[in-house]
Amino acid sequence: MRFFLLIFLVLMESSSQEKNSTEESGFATPLRHGKTFANPPSFKNWGGLPGPREGFRYKFLETDNENVPKNAEELDETIPIKNLTKFESKSKLFASWLGHATVLLNIEGATVITDPIWAQRASFISFVGPKRYRPPPMKIEDLPKLDYGVISHDHYDHLDYEAVKKITEMNPSIRWFVPLGMKSWMESAGITKLSPSNADLITEMNWGESVRLEKDGKNFEIWCVPAQRGPFDRNHRLWSGWSVVGPTKRFYYSGDTGFCESEFRKIGDKLGPFDLAAIPIGAYEPKWFMKSQHINPEEAVSVHELIKSRMSIGIHWGTYHMGSYEHYLEPRDKLKTLMENREDLKHTKFITITPGEIWEDN
Repeated sequence: MRFFLLIFLVLMESSSQEKNSTEESGFATPLRHGKTFANPPSFKNWGGLPGPREGFRYKFLETDNENVPKNAEELDETIPIKNLTKFESKSKLFASWLGHATVLLNIEGATVITDPIWAQRASFISFVGPKRYRPPPMKIEDLPKLDYGVISHDHYDHLDYEAVKKITEMNPSIRWFVPLGMKSWMESAGITKLSPSNADLITEMNWGESVRLEKDGKNFEIWCVPAQRGPFDRNHRLWSGWSVVGPTKRFYYSGDTGFCESEFRKIGDKLGPFDLAAIPIGAYEPKWFMKSQHINPEEAVSVHELIKSRMSIGIHWGTYHMGSYEHYLEPRDKLKTLMENREDLKHTKFITITPGEIWEDN
């Protein structure tokens, strides 16, 4: 099965507004070679495309320590699911982790979803590809009215066509924000046809661009920010992170990314401090194989520090068999230990929450 997963990863691809100029932002500019994208020189952690020798090493010479129990009762104890039917709070900022990289957020009255995925397999076919071992804590039909959705990139564990389609059908006025190259996919998938009256349904953006929005008399900004793309990609579409800036609160979502100190520092300096961040902590072993597209808990804590986050929630773990070899609970346990040992970060928090649990800002 690991062999098929490796092959799958190699093939995997797949209001008023004012947009600012990416040249004015100070962020790196993604390299373009014709119709393809590449990481800029600032992404020094990029490991390049693995060849046959690396594939052999990954498959046959590394030890798989994932050890996800097959017993559902044991999983219910180690990663319990809190069924969520209503997403409500009196707080100005609250959020719930719905599994993997899907975060449901309310920031000062605007409701946002990141990389929505409900699929049993993160794949274009039903029998190959990362399989879900923890169910979504919320039915897609129980989602609240959504104002904005952000997509980080086009891999199947972040772009679930059926979920995007269903959400758009339920929310004809939702605004989707996607990186360069993604709008044509959304249009070819028929997403725009679900809301023909909304001309601004899909906004495609480059790193450093932002869109100003107004909702219920409040001003918001959506920022597209850098993320290091991985090796298993046809490079026809950009990868990105996102920031949502409200009247008084700020949220950051990294998407998939390798570690890049200089760009994360820029995000913190320009858009931080953040009141809440969603940062990936899983799918990182073996590091030599995964580091180009995923960060480990140590790097996640560095991201938390560099972007100046007051509160971060660890995501991208405990949901799918992602082909990584760390124990399935290691991301959570290691993050807890790391933060307990960082006296210099005691004024901040970086935690994990139960899928379906609502985190509320104090």
